Amino acid sequence: MFYGGDKAALNQKRHPFRSLRWRLTWSYTAVTVGALSLIVLAAAALLFATIFIPYDQFDPDVWVQAVQTQTIPIARILLSQTPPDMNRIAEFVNYSDSAKLNGIDLLRIGSVTVFVRATSPLDMLILDREGRLLGRTGSPALPEGGAEFDGFTYPHLSQVLEAVYAGETDSEKLVAFEVGGQGVAVAVPVYATKDDSSYLLGVAAYRVESMPTTRVIPSHTLGAVGIGVALFLLAAGLIGGVFGSLTARGMVTRFRSLSAVTDAWSRGELTQTVDDKKGDEISMLGERLNRMAQQLKALLTERQEHAVSEERDRLARELHDSAKQQALAASFQIGTALTLFERDPLAARGHLEQAERLVDSVRTELTDLIHELRPHVWDGRDLAEVLQEAAAGWAHQNGIDVVVDVQEPAGLSLEQKQMMYRIVQEALSNISRHSHASRVAIALDMENGVHLAITDNGCGFDSGREIVGLGLLSMRERAEALGGVFTVHSAPESGTRIEVSFDTPGRQVLL
Repeated sequence: MFYGGDKAALNQKRHPFRSLRWRLTWSYTAVTVGALSLIVLAAAALLFATIFIPYDQFDPDVWVQAVQTQTIPIARILLSQTPPDMNRIAEFVNYSDSAKLNGIDLLRIGSVTVFVRATSPLDMLILDREGRLLGRTGSPALPEGGAEFDGFTYPHLSQVLEAVYAGETDSEKLVAFEVGGQGVAVAVPVYATKDDSSYLLGVAAYRVESMPTTRVIPSHTLGAVGIGVALFLLAAGLIGGVFGSLTARGMVTRFRSLSAVTDAWSRGELTQTVDDKKGDEISMLGERLNRMAQQLKALLTERQEHAVSEERDRLARELHDSAKQQALAASFQIGTALTLFERDPLAARGHLEQAERLVDSVRTELTDLIHELRPHVWDGRDLAEVLQEAAAGWAHQNGIDVVVDVQEPAGLSLEQKQMMYRIVQEALSNISRHSHASRVAIALDMENGVHLAITDNGCGFDSGREIVGLGLLSMRERAEALGGVFTVHSAPESGTRIEVSFDTPGRQVLL
C-alpha cells in the first residue's frame, strides 16, 4: 500500500516534466519569450514608423530633384562621349541595386555608428536620345549602339519615358506611381548643358519596385516579430530556463524540507519543526504547521495524562471493590481461625479453607488486572487465535465452559484488535464475578459490518436500569471509541448478552 507522499514521488519519477521545478521553468521561459516578443513588436512598429515614408506625402518634385542631383551630372558625362563607353555605363548602372530612401542613426559609440535605413529594390536605366537602351541594372555591358528598350517589362516607366521624349518638364508628368502605391517610376532628361536649353543627350530612368511606406508597417512589423521570435527564442529559452531552474530549485528544496518535517510528524516525531526564515508565503505556511504541531503535541499530552488518570481511577475502584474486600474477608477468616484453633480445630480449619479460597480469588483479580495493564503480545497472530487462547485460559481458571466462534475480520488495525480483545476480557471478568454462569459463548462475524457477541447463561439482571457497573461502562466506552454501538440484553434468571457492532473496520482508533 502506498501513502500519499509515496504515490506523489512515484508519479514524479514517471512524469518528471510535471514536477514543480519544470512547471516553473516552463513558465519563466514562456514569460521571457513573450516579453521579448512584445518588445520586438513595439520596437519594430516604432522604428518602421520613423523610417518608412508616409503614404500621403509622396512629392514628385522631390523624386525629380533627387535624380537630377545624384545622377544627371555623371549621366551627362557618359552620354557626351562619342561613341558612349558601354563598359563605364554598365558599371554606373550596376553601382547600386537598391534605393536608400530614409534612415536614422540609432546609436553612436566613439567612431562606431549603428544606423537603420529603409531601402527598396531598384532598377536604373540609361537611354540615348533615340530611345535605345545603353545600360540596365543587373545586365553586363550592352553591345555598341545599345539595345532596343522593352516597354512591356516596365509599363509605368514607358509612360514617363514618353513624357520625357515629348519634351515634358513638369514633375507630375515625369513621375508615375504603380497600382497600390508600392512602386515608383521616374524619368529625367539629360541635356548637354545645365541650363536645359541645349539638345537632349538621353534619359536617366529609375524604377523602385516596392516602396516602404507607412501602409505596410503592420506586415513588416509582423515579419520582424516572426524573425525576432525565431532569433530570441533560443536566448530567451536559455535565460528563462536557467533563471527558472535556479528559482525553482530553491522553492523545491524548501517544499522538500516541509515534506520531510511532516513525514516525521506522521511517525510521531512532533519535536521536529519547519525552519524557514525567508518571510514569504512558504515561511508563513511553515509557521502555521509548527503551531499546529505544537497544539497537536499538547493535545496528545493532555489526552495521555487524562487516560493515565482515568486508568488509575479505574484500577483503584477495581482493587477497592474486589481485591481489597476479598483480602479483608480473608483476614477476618484467618482471625476467626486463630481464635478457634485451640478449642475447636475442625471449625478453625473450615475458616482457613474459606480464607484460602478468598486469597485465590484475590490472586485471580490481580492476574486479570495485570493482563489489562500488559496487553496480550500479538506477534502477528490473528484476533481469532488470541481470543481462543484467552478464552481457554479463563475457562481453565474459572471452571466455566466457553464456546468461541470467531471469523477473522479483514481490515482491522492492531489498535482495533486490541480494543476488541479488551472488551472480551472485561466481559469474561464480569461473568466470573457476578453471573454464576456455567456456559459462555463468544461470537465474532462480519456479515453486516463487524459484530461481536458475548452470551452467558448466568443469573442475569434488569438491563432496563441505568448501567452503574464499572465493567459495563468501560466496555461501552471502548465500543464507542470504535465508532460502534454497545448494547446489553439481560433479565433476571435469563442470562446476559453483550453486543458490539460497527460498520467501518478500516477506521483508526487512538487508545
